[in-house]
Amino acid sequence: MKYSWEGVYCDEPPWEHDPEGLCILHSLKPDKDKNAFDQALKNRLTREEYNFREIFFPGPASFTKQKFKKPVSFRGTHFGGWADFREAEFTDAVDFSYARFSQAALFEKARFEGQCLYKGAEIAGEADFCGAFFGGPVIFQQINEARGVPRARPFNAFFQNLNFGPKSSFCFQDLSLDQASFLGTDLTRIQFHNVRWHSFRGRQVVYDEILLNRKTEPHLIRLRSGEQVLNYETLCAKIEELYRYLKLNYEHAGDQKQAGDFHYGEMEMHRRAHPWRRWFPFSWYNLYWALSGYGERPLRALGSLVGVVAGLALSLQWLGLKTAEGHWANFAESLVYVLEHTSLIRPEWPKPVNEGGHILAALSHFLILGQAALFVLAIRNRLGRRH
Repeated sequence: MKYSWEGVYCDEPPWEHDPEGLCILHSLKPDKDKNAFDQALKNRLTREEYNFREIFFPGPASFTKQKFKKPVSFRGTHFGGWADFREAEFTDAVDFSYARFSQAALFEKARFEGQCLYKGAEIAGEADFCGAFFGGPVIFQQINEARGVPRARPFNAFFQNLNFGPKSSFCFQDLSLDQASFLGTDLTRIQFHNVRWHSFRGRQVVYDEILLNRKTEPHLIRLRSGEQVLNYETLCAKIEELYRYLKLNYEHAGDQKQAGDFHYGEMEMHRRAHPWRRWFPFSWYNLYWALSGYGERPLRALGSLVGVVAGLALSLQWLGLKTAEGHWANFAESLVYVLEHTSLIRPEWPKPVNEGGHILAALSHFLILGQAALFVLAIRNRLGRRH
């Protein structure tokens, strides 16, 4: 019995135990004869017939180090167990569109020379592409985004240390990457269209930063990066590189708002990559983070500006300001004195009563104007990108 999908026919003989007359490969019975299934699959591989469309694998499927010398189709294929394609070689186009992986999909160090499609695929387990090579156009689109499902299954993927050929073009489109790791990959080689990232403390972040924050040891953690173990500072530097690549990518695409979040992430990882910048409270990067969120948080900069002005007024009041009437200045009078002094007005009264007050009054001009400049920068960066 012949049956087809969009004109592609299956010539395998029907399996006698299938109620719909399907062959042993396409039968949807989970208890179908494993020996007969494996033999039919082996025959196809021997004949170099790589049309596995709509085949149902009832258990684990191993194609480790398999060399596919012709175009391959796994379109609509259902893997009932894990699928192992580690170190497999695809010398021509391969199509995994609408394939369903019930467990892990392992493509570690696989080699894709031609076009590679993963449109509408469903991957329930971990998707591991660490160290894979892509030489042609690659599209990951709507992974785990099945229609009619109220909440999509998370796409838990590792795209670490990817390698690209000179003619490679890689695109993620219409999917969530909130649980995808890219450690060690050049993200300037990848295009992102309508992609959702992990949301963390009001900004979009790469999942590698979330993994870093979940460390169980104070100075040493292990991310999925082969057998390599990286210390905390090195990991921060590598994640900083990811953010730098993403910032350049989104700036080139004209998405300046998203680029601002990745600039924040780049600066945050740079601050944490060195113990001095991370722990010394008055390092430049700690101050830049605390006072304005690396020039990306206007509300934080405004709050810091208000705090600086109020703190200076309270400090001068405590050090002692004397009015023309001879009494000690209250908070309101101290506040007016600070604002007038900052605007280059030289108020005759009130006056500091000691050297500490004179020094703090002189510094107030620079402290307030400096924080005001950070506030203006944050406003420019935030609102200027909303076009």
